[in-house]
Amino acid sequence: MKRIILLIFSLTIAVSLFSIDLEKSKELFLNYIKIFDNPDDEFLLQVKNSIEKDLPLYRYYKIELVGSVEKTDVTKGVGDYLNVIYNSYVSKDYSKQLARAAFFAYLEAKLERKSFESSFIKSSPNFNQFFNNYQSKVIFAARNYISDLFAKHLGASDINLPYDIDAPYFDFNFEYKPKFTQKEFENEIKILLNDKEIVKKFNEYLELISKNPERITFFINRYTGLMQRNIIRNISNLKNYFSEYFAQNTPKNISYWWIRWLVYIVIVTFFIKYKKWNLAIAIISIIEIIYLFVAFDILSNTDANIYGLIAFSTIIASSLIILKKGKIFNLVVLSLIIVSFFIPSFFTKSLNMKEQSSFQDSIYFNQLVQDVLKDKYSTFSNIVTKTLTIVNSSINNTESISNRISIISKELEKKVKTPEYKSIENFNDRIKDIENLKGEISNYIIEEQINKKQLNGAKKDIEKFSKKIAKFSSEKFENIFLKEFEKRVNFEEISPLIDTTKKIVASTKDLTNYRIYFYKTKYGIISFVLISVALFLYVLNNKNFIIWAISAFVSSIFMLINPIEFFVQKGVPTLNINYNFSIPILLLVSILILIKAIPKKGNS
Repeated sequence: MKRIILLIFSLTIAVSLFSIDLEKSKELFLNYIKIFDNPDDEFLLQVKNSIEKDLPLYRYYKIELVGSVEKTDVTKGVGDYLNVIYNSYVSKDYSKQLARAAFFAYLEAKLERKSFESSFIKSSPNFNQFFNNYQSKVIFAARNYISDLFAKHLGASDINLPYDIDAPYFDFNFEYKPKFTQKEFENEIKILLNDKEIVKKFNEYLELISKNPERITFFINRYTGLMQRNIIRNISNLKNYFSEYFAQNTPKNISYWWIRWLVYIVIVTFFIKYKKWNLAIAIISIIEIIYLFVAFDILSNTDANIYGLIAFSTIIASSLIILKKGKIFNLVVLSLIIVSFFIPSFFTKSLNMKEQSSFQDSIYFNQLVQDVLKDKYSTFSNIVTKTLTIVNSSINNTESISNRISIISKELEKKVKTPEYKSIENFNDRIKDIENLKGEISNYIIEEQINKKQLNGAKKDIEKFSKKIAKFSSEKFENIFLKEFEKRVNFEEISPLIDTTKKIVASTKDLTNYRIYFYKTKYGIISFVLISVALFLYVLNNKNFIIWAISAFVSSIFMLINPIEFFVQKGVPTLNINYNFSIPILLLVSILILIKAIPKKGNS
């Protein structure tokens, strides 16, 4: 315990002397958090706009064009998406950049709905990028400094360093060119030179170098490299300190909605005793409905799991009861719910890239181009590689058969000039030679038929991909696509494919009505949950279905109010978009269930 306290104390003192002003970083970081929702700073304005508008569009187009699976060396996450913005705002001020790195880690945690803890910060790509860059520069500067320090202690002249180390001096006269120029890291180096292990190793290596004066420069370089291990060990401790520092100094967002689960336990326990089940269900229903309308988080894993389980469990249970009883009304309602999964609830043109002019000038547009068209693991790259492999195989086969036929023809020409070869006694040799030629040609035909079939498949892949580009993207993206395609397959044998692709892109019409299903909108999900529970309680003849039916009707109305909140992907902000046309199946279902709540004449 004492050792840990001593380490923290040492690090605190060290940080206060480093080029990073941790207090300044903390103030910037907290200010970023405080004003992010209503920013008056150009940096935050750009970051907020990029995250809330451009990021979800980038992910939407990426998923539509090539799918949601990231085919890269390392699977990408939210931090990697934010890294696109982070790289656009790199400051030479390490204190400011540390604040930004911590802030992007905070945004990552917020989007992923995770706790902003030390372990999370250390795993954040943006924080890691900052620290690795900072660490490498400090290590490089320290290595140069120690190299100069070795040279100075061994007798090299004209070496002026601000800090020395407790070690003996030698008087070897040799030429040495000073390396240290990174004066911004002098404070870090001062701390390192006071480390007991570094002082010990420096003296040990200095003694060894002094015993080999004939190769003094070689050994200075060698032992400077060995000293780097101690430098890395000292610097790397800062990562834990920085992450812990920001985690502890960040205001916590506390939600008290979890208390409702304790309330439910008390309610159930109380009403089990007094057998007031309907009242218990009514109270729990009201609280849950309030939560769904007020606090439901479409990006929360917890909410998704809980309400997804509730909705599908109640739908499955309702289905079993309905199928057993076989009532027409119930079967119609159930059928409409199932159909709603396959018929889009909304149609919009707002998602067309041509409608998103600001996105085309954003950093995420460039990232989309990189991911879809230039990345070596992309679908497009795989199609191009496959096509080129087939074409090259065909070209090589054709050149090879041509050469072989030419060689065989020349050999035949020589043989034919001899009477022995044309003799009536030599039919077998002549037949064998021609059969060999026939075999070569037959093999070529078989291989070319395979290449033709594979190339037709590749052409279909190119056509399918080109049509998708033309349907979903803008003219700017299409032009980049065609230029990239032409650059990659730019040789004469394949030029007809370039012309064909250009015609496909030019003739393919834009997709004007983008389909959106109810489960991709916030109120669509809420309506489905409410309808599922309402139907379940209805088939159980529980009167509390009325509460859920009314709520489902209200939610279905909210679902149709423009703009709708469109869910793109976990960890990515939702998009507010306007729709042109709607097929309100869930509204119809909620009305049908609600009708059953209206008392019939003659019934009290």
